[in-house]
Amino acid sequence: MFFKKINNLIFVTLLLIVSISYAQQTAKYVFLFIGDGMGDNQIYATELYKASMTGEHIYEPLSFSQFPVHSFMTTYSANSLTTDSSASGSAMATGEKTNNHWVSLDPVHKTKQETIAEKAKRAGYKVGILSSVTIDHATPASFYAHQESRGDYHEIALQLPLSNFDFFAGGGVHDLGVKSDKNSVSTQLGKYGYTYITTEKGIKDLKKGDSKIVAVNPGTYSGKEYYWEIDNRSESIPLSYFTKKGIELLDNDKGFFMMVEGGKIDWALHSNDLASSIMETIAFDEAIKEAVKFYKEHKEETIIIVTADHETGGLSLGSNTSKGLKLNLLKNQKISAQEFERKLKVLKEQERKISFDEVLDSVKVNFGLGGQLKDLELTKAEKKWLYEAYENEFIEMKEVNPDRDYLDHSADKPFTLRVITILSEKAGIAWGTEGHTAMKVPVKVIGAGQEYFRSTIDNTDVAKIIMQLMQLPK
Repeated sequence: MFFKKINNLIFVTLLLIVSISYAQQTAKYVFLFIGDGMGDNQIYATELYKASMTGEHIYEPLSFSQFPVHSFMTTYSANSLTTDSSASGSAMATGEKTNNHWVSLDPVHKTKQETIAEKAKRAGYKVGILSSVTIDHATPASFYAHQESRGDYHEIALQLPLSNFDFFAGGGVHDLGVKSDKNSVSTQLGKYGYTYITTEKGIKDLKKGDSKIVAVNPGTYSGKEYYWEIDNRSESIPLSYFTKKGIELLDNDKGFFMMVEGGKIDWALHSNDLASSIMETIAFDEAIKEAVKFYKEHKEETIIIVTADHETGGLSLGSNTSKGLKLNLLKNQKISAQEFERKLKVLKEQERKISFDEVLDSVKVNFGLGGQLKDLELTKAEKKWLYEAYENEFIEMKEVNPDRDYLDHSADKPFTLRVITILSEKAGIAWGTEGHTAMKVPVKVIGAGQEYFRSTIDNTDVAKIIMQLMQLPK
């Protein structure tokens, strides 16, 4: 409560000062981009990696790094200095703190905290919620659902059609169910007039005027989250396309609010898989570019806010064991950690003995480790560490599920994550954790009302400023 009181006092003072100078500032079109887990070092690592791939080390910032306003944001929740996605997402959505694992509920009274998306819809704006993970996951859920547990996906998804929002897109829902079950998500979507689209043609055929749409990428895993960008699956529709389509569907005279989450940035960081995170961040930036195109045609009425819910991984661009930062080595990783585990599982299912050398050959092909490049040679200690995991998984046949929850960690790293760790060390990067940190996250803004973001803010201030700009009721 102490944090909350101090935070509110600071915000009210800041808002009063800024409001005197920018009393008439409003925004008709509001984009909120949330790079889940994306700290400042994750952004900079992506930019340095891109520079290293040019051959001439030409540094070019990501599109949102070129925005005129750069600041930082605190992220603590009501019950922890280190937030989770649902608590921070809820804070940005409602302007109020809640507990970790809760979704837009008051932490004391358990009453609903109305979100900016709900207020915008009630005020006549159109609303879109997009994500590269499932739309019943923590961050997107924070904008339309109210639940004590972020893991109660079924109950969260049942609240989706009650929102009356115009466009949900990207990932699907965990448990769609069947129309013959009156309590299924599928039935409830139909009851409230929603169309659930899962084909490329159906998605591309959507046109201005279409509403109450749930458009699901045909390129998803069984859990309905996106395939990894690094795996380059041709059946995937990029987040940038859904953003462009969302603009087409939502554009109207009153205006709109759109939240777009790059959710798999965080999932990669939980595995300390920087190469995969970089590819997800680049895809996230491509989505932001679509908003920038729209902004250029509506500069006086549009604001684009890019931030994160928290930092994941405690990424350090440098380590005690390295001989300098060599992010270019990450180009040798051709596959995500999840897909490599899938390859290992296929190997284990063969009715023959799989040798350690055969597994190392696969490591060489997919990560470059143990190859001819001097910087990627495997030491005796590294081979020994990998062999221990090989014994666990190929001799003792310990099961490692490629589709396990991305938060499922153990002290004894499986083979794939040991490979990722070794590549990180050779690239000169270090990790503080496989979880979240309490570090401030970057905020980058362009457009009408950008002045409100010039100083460090709290995550609750995002909603408060948006409400001010959209002239929504408090």
